[in-house]
Amino acid sequence: MKWFKDVKSLEELRKLYRRLVVEHHPDNGGSEDIIKEVNAEYDILFKRLKSDFEHKDTYKDATDKQKQAYDWQKDKLIREKVMQLARFEGIKVEIIGVWIWVSNCYAYRKELKELGFHWARQKQMWYLHFDDFHKFSSKPASMSYIREKYGCVEVRFKKDTEEKKKLAKV
Repeated sequence: MKWFKDVKSLEELRKLYRRLVVEHHPDNGGSEDIIKEVNAEYDILFKRLKSDFEHKDTYKDATDKQKQAYDWQKDKLIREKVMQLARFEGIKVEIIGVWIWVSNCYAYRKELKELGFHWARQKQMWYLHFDDFHKFSSKPASMSYIREKYGCVEVRFKKDTEEKKKLAKV
């Protein structure tokens, strides 16, 4: 690095970049070629420093997005609950973020409550989540909005797919 030798943080990088651009700008008697070099080095170093920051192990320095990063413990809890749901026939199970949503399950409402699920009256579905949750709006969100925002995986149990194949053959 010719222009950003001892830069260790994004803040230092930005300050030095601003100073170099003002100093070497063609309107101030500088050269376009120098500005191109500075911009190219800035882009490379910015990406590297940003990546380093995003992969820090310290939780307190992490951004909100990083704090919501993949958690093996939550994944394990989700898999365990899905395995427990596999015994119920005909239900629809969706994993949306760290939430499990269950529908078509009227006959199993007592069992779902015992498993820790809660009834969402407006959505007419049972849910369970494995994260601290804070609702930021008093407006209800539709399931299609939630699916689109967080991504959705529908869980299909082997016996359900076998039954659908049999029905398709008939």
